[in-house]
Amino acid sequence: MRILIVDDSPVERRRLEKPLLNWGYDVVSVDNIDSATELLLKTPIQFVITDWVMPSGDGPTLCKRIRERKLPFYTYIILVTSLEGTQSLVDGLEAGADDFINKPIQNDVLRARIRAGQRLLEMEQSLRDSNNQLKKINKILSDEQKKAGKIQSDLLPFYPSSERGISIDGLFIPSIDVSGDIFNFFNIDEQHIGFYSIDVAGHGISAAMLSFTISRILTTDLDQCSPLIYRLPEAIKPASSVVEGLNSQFQTDETETNGLFFTMIYGVIDTKLHSIDLCQAGHPNPIYLPNNGTAHFIGTATLPVGIIPETKYDPLFLNYSTKDRLFFYSDGITECINISGEMFGSEQLLQFVNDTRELPLNNVLTQLKESLIAWRGSNEFEDDISLLALEFSTT
Repeated sequence: MRILIVDDSPVERRRLEKPLLNWGYDVVSVDNIDSATELLLKTPIQFVITDWVMPSGDGPTLCKRIRERKLPFYTYIILVTSLEGTQSLVDGLEAGADDFINKPIQNDVLRARIRAGQRLLEMEQSLRDSNNQLKKINKILSDEQKKAGKIQSDLLPFYPSSERGISIDGLFIPSIDVSGDIFNFFNIDEQHIGFYSIDVAGHGISAAMLSFTISRILTTDLDQCSPLIYRLPEAIKPASSVVEGLNSQFQTDETETNGLFFTMIYGVIDTKLHSIDLCQAGHPNPIYLPNNGTAHFIGTATLPVGIIPETKYDPLFLNYSTKDRLFFYSDGITECINISGEMFGSEQLLQFVNDTRELPLNNVLTQLKESLIAWRGSNEFEDDISLLALEFSTT
């Protein structure tokens, strides 16, 4: 360890240098605080022993200079003084000194004080090393999380899109790089289109992994034989059966304190009969906007998937007409909180859907995003935000 001695007296400097060199320390000496300041700015010296009274500037002034410079490492300072009284002690500590040693200096006391300071610097270095290592780990985790977020975004369907006269658009804003929200739509056969909107409880990687898993199950090869196949021998599997199959497969383990569950909407559109088979599992009530009527909520409150085994989910059947719209959304929208602690709320969302009914679907979602950011007062949200919107045509 290198120690800087600051004393205007050559005799006192040599008196300090000799034992320090014998103890194995690297010693540098200067005779004024200006030289000491310049040296400390150029050289990484973490230990200073300075005289209090010097004609070119006193020790407390040097202490203040060192603390004001906010060096990238801590500098331990011992003030050497012949002054007496508690006020001197207070003044030195307030200036930034760590310790004091009185004149005449006894070598055993000096060595003990240096060792005490050295232990503190070693702990500070150990803490700094740990922090640097933690920063590296956090950087790696952040990079991996961004990659996971990119993979998850790639799983989302291309939107806006159109499938057999059905216009489809979406809004997706994760609260962090990865999200527990996900939605998709896909062809089941030449007559039927499937879709889903999912919100996994919680945030972060664990929620994203579950949403990824569910997504892969729901959009897997339709010809594969699994408990969640879409085809029955003579028909498409009912939406409620698919949700019940997921509920059986993804039960929360009672031994887990942070078990994951999820809410969802799953549906099958029959493009020839102009009908929709829906199943709601704990998800917010969808908004239905008929072309010749006002927007209103459909569905009823139900349990999320993964809470209670063998839960039965009721189906919801709809017939649609040209220009009707349906909106499926996560509670990150309705529970978005503004600076006053107020939620955006389902009624405000319903009113928004009514007020923007004349706009093209993609413009509606653009305005919704802008409205949520304005409501929040930020483009960062506490919860994931997702919305899947459908506009129907009977042609």
